[in-house]
Amino acid sequence: MRSEVNTREKLNYPRPDDSAFTRVDLLVILAALALLAVLAIPSLGRGTEKTTIAQCAANLRQYDSALQIYGNENRDNLPSNMYGDWAWDTASSVVSFVTNAGVKWISLYCPGTAPRFTEQDDLNLFNFAPPSFSVLGYASTLPSTADFAGVFATNLNLSLTAQRAPPYVGSTQPLPVKSASRPLVADATLNNTGNSSLYSTMVTYNWVSVPGGYGKFHLSAHLNGTVPLGGNIGMLDGHVEWRNFKDMLPRTSSSPYFYW
Repeated sequence: MRSEVNTREKLNYPRPDDSAFTRVDLLVILAALALLAVLAIPSLGRGTEKTTIAQCAANLRQYDSALQIYGNENRDNLPSNMYGDWAWDTASSVVSFVTNAGVKWISLYCPGTAPRFTEQDDLNLFNFAPPSFSVLGYASTLPSTADFAGVFATNLNLSLTAQRAPPYVGSTQPLPVKSASRPLVADATLNNTGNSSLYSTMVTYNWVSVPGGYGKFHLSAHLNGTVPLGGNIGMLDGHVEWRNFKDMLPRTSSSPYFYW
């Protein structure tokens, strides 16, 4: 028996706690899985756009995962987003937690807005209104977002446990109760023209030159000419999925109107 113990010591077997994952390890693994999942989708257009969509999905997966960590550490509750005017304005306290969880600030911006928005533009938006809020590249459904951004209350998530709520605005379908069907963070698909849920009307809206408080006009990510191709959505259960533009619905009641 003693010789067997000595042999195990010589082979330097790791202790069980040596192999534990850190937060950063988990975020990296989950982002890689999201990247592989989106690359496997065959019908999202040319190779360059598919790569951009995959990078975006990996970003959203990290953002979503950081919010999952927050909920797990706070009895399932999600952080309050009590500052800003648009659906992508995010309280500095939320941003600080997300970045401290291992998400790089640049991962909070969709690569689909390039080349109009450079990395420096994204950094300027990240530091837009300290210490109150940052302008991120993704919209959220965190608590209190509706207070300023006009996000329909039926779309908000108070916790990681999905809540029952009235039907979606603009749809006769009941609001999903399962966390796998409830958006938590989403690509910023926005216009300043209207919030119709009719595809024939949506395609006439202005998705490429939305004025705001920044020096450049904003645009929706993943454009197909002047119309959005669709967008990635990080769900309440932590997974990320792609949604085609024709299947999107308006989620805000005031301009600019965000869709997902």
